[in-house]
Amino acid sequence: MDESPQALIEKAELELLNEQWATALELFNRALVLLNPAFMPSEVAEAENGRGVAMLELGRYGEAVKVLEAAAMLKPELSGVYYNLGLAWEGLGQADTALHNYTKALEREPQDAEIYFRRGGIWFGLGEFEKTVEDATKAIELHSGQAEAAATGPYIARGLAYHQLQRYGDALLDYSKALEIDPREAADAFFYRGLVFIDRGDILPARADLQAFLTLTDDLDGVLAEQTREIIQELDKLS
Repeated sequence: MDESPQALIEKAELELLNEQWATALELFNRALVLLNPAFMPSEVAEAENGRGVAMLELGRYGEAVKVLEAAAMLKPELSGVYYNLGLAWEGLGQADTALHNYTKALEREPQDAEIYFRRGGIWFGLGEFEKTVEDATKAIELHSGQAEAAATGPYIARGLAYHQLQRYGDALLDYSKALEIDPREAADAFFYRGLVFIDRGDILPARADLQAFLTLTDDLDGVLAEQTREIIQELDKLS
């Protein structure tokens, strides 16, 4: 017996939750074959949005943009579609277009901390560090009272912006707050805090933080770990 499009969409959404992106995409595709945009625009928009999420996770950003824009046209108020478009355009390296979509997402979901966090990252890439501070601060405020671990990213993001603005004391406070919440989840904060100490001329705490990063990071072969080892070698020459 053939399944209804609604049943296929429900299964596809479950596969998204299970991070089975290819299976979810196939289910959404099957559902869309059965849906009539003229009579079921809302259902089609939901399926296109879900299909776009699956494509995002599979790294198919250009295709994701097309289906997400179709979803937005069918149902402009659809929750999350502009956020997903922001992710897709960010994946394509189109910062200005990503910024535009994150802003549209916030017009519809002004209490979503994750959107502020993502938009703050775009501002950072554009060199708009004060705006990064504003968006990261809003994300931190919205995380207040929720699971604290979710705020480690915004604290690190704001710390990076403060560092660029040469507000070293504020940067140190934010990195320290992230590490206070969850030192393993926020291991990168040890690296970035170490760089602030170096800029302040505090060599011993800088080396301690860099070593702590190497102890906690899950990516000992990554770029940050390689940079850390090189910096430690240079610091040791000064001692």
